[in-house]
Amino acid sequence: MKLTKTLKSTIFITFHLFAPPVASHPNCEPLETYQAPYVSSTYSRSNHMGNYYELAFRDLYPAPPHSDCQHTSKFIVDDYEYDETFRFSVIEFGTTIPTKTLISMKDTAVDLVVDQVMQNITIMNRDLPSNSSTTFHTTVIAFSPHISPNSSQYEWLIEFTCGSEGNPLIPLLFPNDFVGINLYSKSSPHSPRGNSNLLEMMSAIEELGLTWATEAEPWKGMDTGFNIVPHGVNCTYEF
Repeated sequence: MKLTKTLKSTIFITFHLFAPPVASHPNCEPLETYQAPYVSSTYSRSNHMGNYYELAFRDLYPAPPHSDCQHTSKFIVDDYEYDETFRFSVIEFGTTIPTKTLISMKDTAVDLVVDQVMQNITIMNRDLPSNSSTTFHTTVIAFSPHISPNSSQYEWLIEFTCGSEGNPLIPLLFPNDFVGINLYSKSSPHSPRGNSNLLEMMSAIEELGLTWATEAEPWKGMDTGFNIVPHGVNCTYEF
């Protein structure tokens, strides 16, 4: 499944305006070339829906220890759209700042492609002004079948981003364009199943030849490195 992710310029500028460019990576290829062979024929949107903990990431939000508790809920709106509520806590100066974003995913004319639009960004219960101008291209590259007899939800899944449109700053900040990767687990962090899920996802990334996307070091405490989410004892989850 291929997605198109639109990021709010407000958040992008906040994190990156004064930052130097990072090291380049391989040029972005058509996203279907990154998928495990089974994805295009067996992916199910309904199995994709549900509550997930993010166990690791390379993305456009602060890296640990500046953030923690990443988790998300994905739910179908209709035959052509599903929404996602992504939440995490920004941790600065001993203060925990809850952050929440509603993401609308809408089908396009291309099979298995949707437009992902971030909106209703809320920090400490206050909405931020937004301007949807930057589009990032994202796909599901691997997933694990469910293991619970009472649920069809995927036990884990990996979403991969490579390429963007609509923001001239991105080529300046990210040679060969932006790359992101998100590792989601249905089972809770630090549980036996959650720990196994992380190992399985890292193995899947290696098998797909994408370890280069996880090798960059965190840069200025922000997003360009690959980060394991701590999910500390003070985390609370809204599901």
